[in-house]
Amino acid sequence: MRHCTDAELMAILDGEGERAHFDGCAQCRTRGAELAGALREFTALHRGGWGAGWGRYAAAAAALVVVGGMGLWLLRGRTDLPDAALTPGATRPMTQAEVCVAAAQDDEQRAPREMAAEVFARYGIRNPAPRAYEVDYLISPALGGAEEIRNLWPQPYGGSVWTARVKDALEDYLRKRVCNGRLELATAQEEIATDWIGAYRKYFQTDRPLREHAGFVKDRPWE
Repeated sequence: MRHCTDAELMAILDGEGERAHFDGCAQCRTRGAELAGALREFTALHRGGWGAGWGRYAAAAAALVVVGGMGLWLLRGRTDLPDAALTPGATRPMTQAEVCVAAAQDDEQRAPREMAAEVFARYGIRNPAPRAYEVDYLISPALGGAEEIRNLWPQPYGGSVWTARVKDALEDYLRKRVCNGRLELATAQEEIATDWIGAYRKYFQTDRPLREHAGFVKDRPWE
């Protein structure tokens, strides 16, 4: 039996995940309760400030990292956007024609495992759950993104409606616009690096991801 990953449990706790298995599985409900407890403890101490005592504050943060395997990035409250200080994005010299040749060949790349491990470490994620993340290029190689650490981040498949699947759908759409001459390559690169969610809302004219993009499959998950 496949149990919920921590990322999926976090989505359920946030009211956005699929509950069918969770509601009928004692092991997943217990794990969910551990995550919820750690979150409550950390949030209460965070709101209480230093008066709560650094020792308890640090212990609660550490407990959440250990239990959830998500790192301090999650504690900052957003996992659907990369940390701009860690992942500003990076490009390689490519013309529009070269991008479109690569697109025709479906030349999508996957981050080497050693580089992926460094990405998780930089984001403070210990023991990431298999298939819970896509070690994603912020600017995809198909849009001229560079294969380097500044262009990579661990994007979860859960925890928000703005998942790696949705971003993959945006990347595919932007690449098609570049190749049919309706969008400048530099503009596509800048928009997806600056705020890919804002770019999605702009191009698809919606405040939430389209239903068909929730299950869009292009890149393989980390495992």
